[in-house]
Amino acid sequence: MPGQPSLLLLLPQLPLDSASGAARSLTTIAEMLAGAGYVVRVLATTATELPAKVDPVEYLASSGIQAARTRKTGDRPVISFEHRNLSYRLLDTARAPVHAWQKLYNRQFDRMFDAELEEFAPDILFTYGGTPEDVRRRRRARRQGVRVVFGLRNFGYLQPGGLDETDAVLAANQFVADRYREVLGIECSALPVPLEMEDVLAPERQPIFVTMINPSREKGLMVFARIADEVCRRRPTIAILVVESRGTAGNLAAAGQAGGFDLLRHENILVTGTVPLPKDIYAGTRVLLAPSVWDAAGRVVAEAVVNGVPPIVSDRGGLAETANGGGFVVPIPAEVTVETAVPVSADSVESWVELILRLTDDDDFYEESSRRALEAGRIYRRESLAPRYLEFFGE
Repeated sequence: MPGQPSLLLLLPQLPLDSASGAARSLTTIAEMLAGAGYVVRVLATTATELPAKVDPVEYLASSGIQAARTRKTGDRPVISFEHRNLSYRLLDTARAPVHAWQKLYNRQFDRMFDAELEEFAPDILFTYGGTPEDVRRRRRARRQGVRVVFGLRNFGYLQPGGLDETDAVLAANQFVADRYREVLGIECSALPVPLEMEDVLAPERQPIFVTMINPSREKGLMVFARIADEVCRRRPTIAILVVESRGTAGNLAAAGQAGGFDLLRHENILVTGTVPLPKDIYAGTRVLLAPSVWDAAGRVVAEAVVNGVPPIVSDRGGLAETANGGGFVVPIPAEVTVETAVPVSADSVESWVELILRLTDDDDFYEESSRRALEAGRIYRRESLAPRYLEFFGE
């Protein structure tokens, strides 16, 4: 409508993909802006990091979203729907991986993007991505007078050129902003990770599981494998939940074998696939483990504290900042990297194990830790964040 600010959210993958923190974060910001009067359209693909490929229309339907699929002769199908005041158009990239679809379908996606620039004529393009194709799309937008805001969620753009053709960079936290300033000399604005409470906040909680999400090497697989074995050996009644994403139960089992122990023998380790909504995880979670080797922000840590779930996080990256004083920061061995191929020693995770046992056994300690997490989570509430995001985009 005339007089309303407009924004085009451009994403390289499914924006409602629970495996992609970056896409979900930018989508939540766009929803916040739409609720404040912005006209927002979303152009994305159905590429996903989920281990099991599903039909995108069926996947959306599992979240209560009814989508329509249309197709022109010679083109890939396009999926359209409305959700939370946002108008979506997704190029159906079939089973192409997240980082491969541009080689196959870039021409059609470019046509869709150029049509949005001409017909929608947004004031702002909000996006991420560092491929040459991503940079060229940002360049075309700027040539037409569109302001380009880059949503910086990780450390994937520390090489020169990755953030070219942008007017402003919005980082997930101050830790990320500082890192890019140190390495590239780029000034970034920093705002806390936004959360959509309808998706994240569990209406009722039964705090049972010690939960690990995405058991991959970068998320601390070789630390978690040892923690899980130690906890299971000492207290086989403690239920451990592993939520698959890029990291799978197979990765976890292989990590145990590399360390000379069999995690499959522990019946109290349960595995689930990625769920459509994060709140389904936190409804049953007592403690969240995030022993990440290097994590820019750790969205799951923010999701945990708003649910009153105490997170135990590593002393790496921006996890401590994201916990905001509402969790426990415990070191992991300095020599552990994403290249580490065997689990760490039992001695090096003793403080993790002791804390897990205390949070399981001591109800008073747990209740106080949960209250502290809830208080820390207040900064992620929309009433706290919306004015700050509106001010940033208004500028």
